[in-house]
Amino acid sequence: MGYMENLNDEQKKAVKAEDKHILVLAGAGSGKTRVIIARAAYLLEKGIRPGRIIILSFTRKSAREIAERVKAEISIKEKASLTGQTFHSWCYELIKSNPSVFRESSYSLIDEDDVESIFRYTFPKDSSSPLPIKGKDISDVYSFMVNTKKSLSDAIRVKLRRTYPERELDEYIKKYAVHYRNAIESYVRYKASHHYLDYDDLLYVVARTLRTNDKAREYITRRYEHILIDEMQDTNPLQYDLLSSFYGNSHIYAVGDDAQSIYAFRGSDFESIHSFSSRVPESKVYKLVTNYRSYAEILALANWLLSQSPLNYDKSLVAKKGNSSVRPKLVHTDNGYEEANFIIDRVLQNLSEKDYDYSDHMVLSRTVMGLRRVEAVCIEHDIPYRLYGGSSLMESKHIRDVISPIRVILNIHDEIAWMRFLTLYRGIGEKSALKFIEAVRGTSCVDDALKALKLSKAPRQITDTLEMINDNRGSAISAIKTSCKALEERLVIIYKDEWASRKKDFEILFSLAERASGLESFISDFVLSPRLEETLRTDESTDDYLVLSTIHSAKGLESTVCFILDVSPYAFPTERAYADGQAEVEEERRCLYVALTRAKDELYVMRNTKSIRAYELDGAKCPYFLNNLDLSLVDVINVEAESAIDGDFYSGDQSSFDMLNDLDFT
Repeated sequence: MGYMENLNDEQKKAVKAEDKHILVLAGAGSGKTRVIIARAAYLLEKGIRPGRIIILSFTRKSAREIAERVKAEISIKEKASLTGQTFHSWCYELIKSNPSVFRESSYSLIDEDDVESIFRYTFPKDSSSPLPIKGKDISDVYSFMVNTKKSLSDAIRVKLRRTYPERELDEYIKKYAVHYRNAIESYVRYKASHHYLDYDDLLYVVARTLRTNDKAREYITRRYEHILIDEMQDTNPLQYDLLSSFYGNSHIYAVGDDAQSIYAFRGSDFESIHSFSSRVPESKVYKLVTNYRSYAEILALANWLLSQSPLNYDKSLVAKKGNSSVRPKLVHTDNGYEEANFIIDRVLQNLSEKDYDYSDHMVLSRTVMGLRRVEAVCIEHDIPYRLYGGSSLMESKHIRDVISPIRVILNIHDEIAWMRFLTLYRGIGEKSALKFIEAVRGTSCVDDALKALKLSKAPRQITDTLEMINDNRGSAISAIKTSCKALEERLVIIYKDEWASRKKDFEILFSLAERASGLESFISDFVLSPRLEETLRTDESTDDYLVLSTIHSAKGLESTVCFILDVSPYAFPTERAYADGQAEVEEERRCLYVALTRAKDELYVMRNTKSIRAYELDGAKCPYFLNNLDLSLVDVINVEAESAIDGDFYSGDQSSFDMLNDLDFT
């Protein structure tokens, strides 16, 4: 039981707990991954067969890493059958491996871009009276409805409240909800008739089948004796619905932190973890509060932030590392460029004076746009960096272009892939593409489809490309390289000046394809690529780089030195969050808490002096998280003077700027 040796008492207690269902409420940096690994190893050593355990996380990478680390801890037979998956990949596997239960087992999987395309195709077009509704709006509302189990009106209100003022939303919903309903009904019928499953369907199909089919529920839930869930705070109501079918025959072991629940915009439900013991029968909560990441001075600031909340988080992190001589720095700058230059100066100073590397530093922002000035200064100083939180590689247009003919080869009835592939060619618009799609509609295999295309006088390049890919379909890497080579001439013309930079992404695509077990599994992974692993990489030539990240992409990351951009009035929380109500304000607080707890040794919280003065002048109409901050917790720095300043920086009575002052949350 070597895996137990490095656990503290509270971790050991959580690992060995014998309750039916368990939530381990693990504070930031408290070793939650170590606990879930030890729990799996503990169950295996107790004699639970590996195939009877499933480990679920919210990224494929983290799920697989947990499973591999468990296997490294123990030496028992059959451990190869222990798997780590995301909720979506697990449900996809259940659907595919149980055709007698799920008639959708033969359906093709489509991604978010495909979903938007279908909504655009099926949405009624009336040029005489155009509707102020976009396909993206409808797909977002539909996805939110499915994942949160909210009504259409509620979903429209949540997803569009930042587009329309509150006073206009009621009228908008009254006027246009019927159009959303018609579009959604058309979309669902289209999917059914074309045998498509979207990302949300994977959870919905499994959850609904298990809830309504007693035989199927008994058959499938008995296969899993223990379900271990990482990052439980990110679950949504649909995932809870799915898990509820397993309460009777399985043991749920969930690990997460209610104070790090920051994905409500994706449908995650804060109450799912905050009220776990009342929602899940026969359950018990264990707490981990010993933090192994940060010094006590950093945790004091993070604990203070939570203590200001009207919600009861009922935990305060304790630093295993003890105290440091360095307190967090509260840094005042006048603008974003001054802020970026201060950060890069400190990074370069640390490299010179403290023998740090670039990779010992991380810059965090609420939005990817907030990182652009820092990115510009990095380029100016020739500093290698990596940006987390940009568009996913797999969402890039040029990558989707080279994947489209491969999808056609795997499913000749995939009209969305046909449309994208055909319209890449000069002279083929939507109308011409539909003619070719109609020609292959009645065929049943690739060879017949190619013959039909030739008879319909499709350009030779199209049929040649498909034939070459079909000849190489036995290998994912061969098929991908064939598609890239065949389409390069057209892509050079389409992307023009951008092509040189876009072409570099193909090397990453090739490395992914080389690890794939087959072409079909590669395409499935392509669609199932988790949404939380969106990464834009720059400068792949070095392992030493400065990390720039949005806060939402930073969970799981940590760094010796952290800089948090623009923790200023109207930024934390934003005016939009304030307008949306207390739940939004509190999610913003948790977002800042996540950022603060990424720092191991040094923390810099950046603030805009102009925003602070404007905040004071407007009578504190919008709450501000660092209001009433105990200045003994931080060192305050004015960049202009580069010297510490005291509380006299604030004008007026600070107590009048209480974060919840004058707010009517009814």
